[in-house]
Amino acid sequence: MILITGLGNPGKEFLKTRHNVGFDIIDSIHSKFDFPKFSKKFNSLYSKKTIYGEIIVIQKPMSYMNLSGDPIKKIINFFKINNTQDIFVFHDDLDLKFSSLRIKNSGGHGGHNGIKNIIGLIGPNFNRIKFGIKNSLYTEKNINAEKFVLEKFNLEELKIIETIKKKIIINFKLLINKDFSSFKNNF
Repeated sequence: MILITGLGNPGKEFLKTRHNVGFDIIDSIHSKFDFPKFSKKFNSLYSKKTIYGEIIVIQKPMSYMNLSGDPIKKIINFFKINNTQDIFVFHDDLDLKFSSLRIKNSGGHGGHNGIKNIIGLIGPNFNRIKFGIKNSLYTEKNINAEKFVLEKFNLEELKIIETIKKKIIINFKLLINKDFSSFKNNF
C-alpha cells in the first residue's frame, strides 16, 4: 500500500496559494484517476483506489501545514503502512526555482515546518516531491517568506502548474514504482 499526501492549508482563502501546491497535485490525481469521493477522517480528506496493481491512498491533511504530521501518522497507523519508503509527500519548496521538481527519499526539513512536523512524528525516511515556488518577485523584492508562500499564483504560473500536474499524471506509474530517475527525466 502506498500513501501519497499533498501538503497545504484548508479553507477557501488558501486556494491556489503557493503553500497549497501539494493539495492541488492531490486534487489532480484524485480527478484524473477517478478516485472515490474523499472521506473525512483522521483530520484529513483521503481516498483509496488500486492503480497499476498498487493500493494507493491519497491524503490532504486538514490540520494546517505546520501540523501535517499527526494526520499522516494516523493514516499510516490505520492502513498499517510499515515501510516509510511507501510514503510520498508533495509540498512547496521556497529554495527551488518555480516549477522545478526535486525528489528526496530522506533527510532534513530544509526549513519547511510541515516537513519538520512530519519528521518529528514518523522519522526522516519518506519520499518528498518538492515543487519549486521561488520566482523573481521573491528573489528581487526580498519579500517575507511567510507572506510570499500564502500569496496566490499568478495566471502564467497557474498555466505552468497545470502542465506539470499533467506530466505527474502521465508519469504516475514511474513515481509509485519508485523509478525516480526516469520520473525526473520527464520534467
